[in-house]
Amino acid sequence: MPRGSFDRTERRARTRAQLLSAAARVYAHRGFDGATLDEVAEEAGFTKGAVYDHFGSKENLLFALLDEHLSAQIAEQIALFDPGKAAAERPRPGADRWMKELEEDPDAFRLFVEAWLHGQRDEELRSRVAAGMEAWRATSRAFGRERGSDLDAEISEALLDQVANVMLGLGIGLGMVELADPDSVSPRLLGAMFVLLLGALESSEEARELLEAAAAARR
Repeated sequence: MPRGSFDRTERRARTRAQLLSAAARVYAHRGFDGATLDEVAEEAGFTKGAVYDHFGSKENLLFALLDEHLSAQIAEQIALFDPGKAAAERPRPGADRWMKELEEDPDAFRLFVEAWLHGQRDEELRSRVAAGMEAWRATSRAFGRERGSDLDAEISEALLDQVANVMLGLGIGLGMVELADPDSVSPRLLGAMFVLLLGALESSEEARELLEAAAAARR
């Protein structure tokens, strides 16, 4: 590739990253409805035309932000998932890290909550939020399959789906409680609940049957 082309590509990627960083700050301060692309451009030190060139609209900029945060969080969870730990303990480091990040910098989660709320009235945004949640579930299912491989046992997809839903719901729910009432949730609670859930499922056939029955009832 000619050097000029490489330089333009690198410069474009850098501009995009600066716009995303600025958008995260503006959306956190003003909210999605209150924020404007003019404010994002000013915060980043570019023109409004640069924002349109990279993202096209305020909605697309929100999608890009959500995708960026999601990719980083999933990569972090995978890195923290330790196969050397006892099965039920494996998700604890990732859960503890999630709660710590929520306490230190809640803006990314606030952005997700805003996107979820707007998605109740906007089908495209709802589908994008749902796709992000499915990415989280897919990560949890992959961890479950890995555990099944450890045990040389087949774990049904129905059970994996329900465990992924419960873990996702616990993470989102405790995150929302923490945002509404800071310091009310122990930073270790989410990890402890994951340990309890997975420990019960590994030791109790009845627990596994209950979740699989819940999946069958939905169908």
